[in-house]
Amino acid sequence: MNQFPKTLVEALDNNQDASKTITYISSKDNERQVSYPALKKRALGLLHHIQQKGASEGNELIIHLAENEQFIDAFWACQYGGIVAVPLAIGTSDGHREKVFNVFEKLNTPYIATTRKALQRLKVFAEEHGKESIYKVIEQKALMLDKIETFDTLGALADINSEQTAFIQFSSGSTGDPKGVVLTHKNLVTNLYGIIECSAFDYRDSFFSWMPLTHDLGIIGFHLTPLFVNINQYIMPTDLFVRRPALWLEKASEKKATILSSPNFGYKHVLKRFKPENQVNLDLSHVRLLFNGAEPISADLCREFSAVMKPFGLAETAMFTVYGLAEACLVVSFPELAQPLSTLHVLRSSLVEGQPAQVVSEASDQSIELVRLGTPIIGTQMIIADSSGQAVADNVIGRVLIKGENVTKGYYHAPELNEKLINDEGWLDTGDQGLLNEGQLVITGRTKDLIIVNGQNYYAPDLESVCEHVDGIELGKVVVCGIRNVEDALDELVVFVLYRGELENFYQTTIEVRRQLNEKSGLDVAHVLPIKKVPKTTSGKVQRFALAEQFEAGAFNEIIAALTELSETQSTEFIAAGSSIERILLDICHSVVADQKISLKDNIFEMGTSSLKLAQIHEKIDEEYPEVVELTDFFDYPTIEQLAGFIAHKTTP
Repeated sequence: MNQFPKTLVEALDNNQDASKTITYISSKDNERQVSYPALKKRALGLLHHIQQKGASEGNELIIHLAENEQFIDAFWACQYGGIVAVPLAIGTSDGHREKVFNVFEKLNTPYIATTRKALQRLKVFAEEHGKESIYKVIEQKALMLDKIETFDTLGALADINSEQTAFIQFSSGSTGDPKGVVLTHKNLVTNLYGIIECSAFDYRDSFFSWMPLTHDLGIIGFHLTPLFVNINQYIMPTDLFVRRPALWLEKASEKKATILSSPNFGYKHVLKRFKPENQVNLDLSHVRLLFNGAEPISADLCREFSAVMKPFGLAETAMFTVYGLAEACLVVSFPELAQPLSTLHVLRSSLVEGQPAQVVSEASDQSIELVRLGTPIIGTQMIIADSSGQAVADNVIGRVLIKGENVTKGYYHAPELNEKLINDEGWLDTGDQGLLNEGQLVITGRTKDLIIVNGQNYYAPDLESVCEHVDGIELGKVVVCGIRNVEDALDELVVFVLYRGELENFYQTTIEVRRQLNEKSGLDVAHVLPIKKVPKTTSGKVQRFALAEQFEAGAFNEIIAALTELSETQSTEFIAAGSSIERILLDICHSVVADQKISLKDNIFEMGTSSLKLAQIHEKIDEEYPEVVELTDFFDYPTIEQLAGFIAHKTTP
């Protein structure tokens, strides 16, 4: 790494070619280009305002911004000022706002970069949840970027060294005690070097991403990586991708981007909405790598996506299945370049830690297909180990341990957790289980209480604490699992509740649990099921895997059928709409949430509406009433009746 930058700041300082740019795409016909030299100047201008607010080197700045350009400006202002960046998603639920308060209280000397609208929503949340005193401090430390009119005066540069903390990546889980992965400049530079070398990125490449910048794949993989290579990058908002997934491919075609990425659920989302007959001009022949990571990878989905896109020029070897995590900055392992999708079939019954996996030559009802994820990239070490930390033989299932200059030295203000997960030799337990097969990593499951939904991490105990706010659910009597839906190629949220009464009386609990998790965390719950006993180990730890195995074996099928029948008989009766706007809104909601009957007074957030479905509802409303309703207006007008009144007022001449 003789010629490679030692800090993030050095990398941007080296980029003096004004022809290399970031293109911020806000819609099909609206985009803005910012060169790397212009980014530096704007960041220094924003740094002046941050320093005027009182922040100085070593302080933390929560970046609570929805706009990609504002986010990146704030991120680089932090780097040049030696201020620790703390990215947090704006989100659409109370859980996201609660996380801001939790993180703010955890930090040493926090400030917050936000906007007037986002700050107002924090204020409303504080008033509704008794957090007014904390909010007053947040308000005093808040810099609202939409109030800044000029960036002419430049801030004071800090003398940055490689051991300084560049930013803290807090866990996606929005409740409870967020866990912050501390990443230094050396961590990041080490991982970026490995990524660039092992992917053979050069001047011929360009990156296109819709991933949120609060996610490590967004900020490190698809912003810092192309910046370090000094090549063009294109960024579109995540909510635009959700509303118009085909636009991601259309714009990638238009820009001739060579490097794309998505978690598993994103590829599924594209395929659901993709209409080949409407894409006669789509050209994906220039796409060299299509990264697939951030959640369990479905081999079937990889094959389906590649097959659907093959007529548009996508190479069969473009799909690049990788493994990584925030604790490694981003990447742990890559397959060989141009390697075809590589998988193996393993008997489900043999997926036991410490035992050799039974590999079979053909798929069957008793087997599962797992994807090979390559070997460790430059700068990263990895072993599969037993519970004592000793490496195991090939094909034996163990814990995935990692070590290297790219691996975090620990979690923020969490000495007990650090001692538990990082041993004396510096090996970090990722919490994932896996094996080595033909020299390549294969992930078989997770040992830690982590659930991945739509590429985001949620800690099961956090989600369980949300459920415990439901009347009748006692502490320790609820278990949340992420269970693989093979047909849809994604992890579903299944909630098990200790309950010994009649099933008819349990139905209301299912509604309340769905409502709590949707409002607090924005998550869609697949099933809420009663259990007679919570399975635990002799030491008292909940055995989530035992319930997941019972579910996958069909033990709850009869209960699911009975609850489905109850939902059909007890659903709120349809109420005829009184106005044309109300009728249109009802039709839209029914088209997206097809399995429920919806009334005018039903709360949109109580319909089990995931953030993805909410965005689809918004898209359809926007087609009927262009630019009248913002996604955030759902919070102010949460029922169809109220939203119809709002639209009527806005559209009345």
